[in-house]
Amino acid sequence: MSQQVQTIKDRLSIVDVLSGYIQLEPSGLNYKARCPFHNEKTPSFYVSTERNSYYCFGCGAKGDIFSFVQNFEGVDFIGALKFLANKAGVVLENNFTNEKKDDNTVLYVIMEQATLFFENKFSENKEAQKYLSDRGVHNKTIESFRIGFAPDSWRSVSDHLIAKGYNIKDIEKVGLIKINGDKSYDRFRSRIMFPIFDSSGRVIAFSGRIFTEEGKVQNTPTEEVAKYLNSPETSLFSKSNVFFGIDRAKLSIRSRGYCIIVEGQMDLIMSHQAGFTNTIASSGTAFTSSTQVDSQTVNNLGLVRRLSPNIIFAFDGDKAGIRACNRAALIAFSLEMQVKVAVLKNEKDPADIIKENPDEWKDIIRKSKNIISFNLDLICDMENEQRIRGKKIRENIFPLLIHVKSEIEKQAYFNEISSKTSIPVTAIISDFETYQKTYKTKTEDSDASLNSNQISRKDNIQRKLFGLIFLAENNKQDLSSSLDRYKEIVGEDQFKKFYETFLLQKDELSFEAQIWYSNEHINLVKEYDLLLDNLEEEYLNEKVSVLLQEISNKERIKDNDGLQKLLLIYQQTTSRIESIKNKRLNI
Repeated sequence: MSQQVQTIKDRLSIVDVLSGYIQLEPSGLNYKARCPFHNEKTPSFYVSTERNSYYCFGCGAKGDIFSFVQNFEGVDFIGALKFLANKAGVVLENNFTNEKKDDNTVLYVIMEQATLFFENKFSENKEAQKYLSDRGVHNKTIESFRIGFAPDSWRSVSDHLIAKGYNIKDIEKVGLIKINGDKSYDRFRSRIMFPIFDSSGRVIAFSGRIFTEEGKVQNTPTEEVAKYLNSPETSLFSKSNVFFGIDRAKLSIRSRGYCIIVEGQMDLIMSHQAGFTNTIASSGTAFTSSTQVDSQTVNNLGLVRRLSPNIIFAFDGDKAGIRACNRAALIAFSLEMQVKVAVLKNEKDPADIIKENPDEWKDIIRKSKNIISFNLDLICDMENEQRIRGKKIRENIFPLLIHVKSEIEKQAYFNEISSKTSIPVTAIISDFETYQKTYKTKTEDSDASLNSNQISRKDNIQRKLFGLIFLAENNKQDLSSSLDRYKEIVGEDQFKKFYETFLLQKDELSFEAQIWYSNEHINLVKEYDLLLDNLEEEYLNEKVSVLLQEISNKERIKDNDGLQKLLLIYQQTTSRIESIKNKRLNI
């Protein structure tokens, strides 16, 4: 496998791969972009063509083409390997996982075998076929989405998989069966089966729709007779990390510049059938927004935002659908996404609309409303009393409006609210400012926690210093005289501790230094000495703070001899700070 990985790297440059996801701009010998792994206005994401790697100075994301695809697409290494192999035209050997066995490899195989089993059973079941045909689903669509059928039997899929040699514990791990003591039974029975795929196209879960008269399954607990039954959380499937249909919609989302999110599997399938291949479904998943790279997971709305910041929610037009839409929209707004709502009338769902008239669906998408305007119109339609309207605006619109960054855009919304409700704009603004103060109070603690985790200026200088040390070592340049001064500033023992700590980050720090100091005309020794000036100034400023406290104590106890000594040290320290500043100004 290592040879295949190298072959893929030889055929695909990091710029070729990453430019398919994000817009790269030349920056000296490297490239830069706005980081796809956290929200930022100014590019801090750098790509080194020489090292075939990337690094973000904002969030710390780093790696090569494989780690980028893993983090961006939300797949594991094998998923990224298959994706990049296909892009590079490299044929993977069937036994490529033998060199380094992945614990999940056999689980993916079991899910694929189960999918084949359900597909075969669907081809034998005329009633299931008729049901989908009556819902307007074409045979080509059924084959494309690999829709299957689980027989109304206690052990049909488990017996099939065990006969193929798979371990019952592994079958349980992927959520296909339940084990109770020494007995087991299939989780899905008498259901039309919709496979859920990860971003690289591997089956990771199922969603099964009930398919019996009056929605009953033989000898099944009441809680399991839901209209839709989804796979439980497994090592392959996390409800917060995937959308149904993301594997086939991602390219279309990126090319069209927006994403449609529907609720159910049938809604998604019919929307794709109508030509809207940029549609995904929330069924069986949970909305989350985190895009934290070091967790090794990519949460679902975070992934969608990387593909496009524009999103249209097309949930059912009933009250439950509207509530679900607003919950999801709030998360999308916090990610600074542009959110619209497809207005579905008469409480119809998208699948029924598309079956009756696909052109009506196209018109609904085209006329989708901004989420704030949508909620405002709902409030005005349902409530006539100004006091109630004001209460609903605080509950449903202010939580969205708080995330709007542009003051001009906010003012436009204030004017729209005033125009439609007849509430004076000054009253709306005053009410919003009160709400904003409350919101800020609630978030102060989390903001303080975030600030406490930020790298201090002193630590940032030391990172650059050690980056230059490691870069100089790689380039065989002599920084010995500068190192002696570093030791004088921080102390010999402290320097050794710093060296041991930063040595663990050698590759990362070397890369940072290469980004900052890659110009061949830069004198590394001079740059190092400038950084040492800044570091010394930081230490001296800390010393001044301590001296001022000690001077205050000496004055309080009237220790004149001690006070004179401290004043002399204070004068020498501030004089040294001043000389460092003057040196910086003269350079």
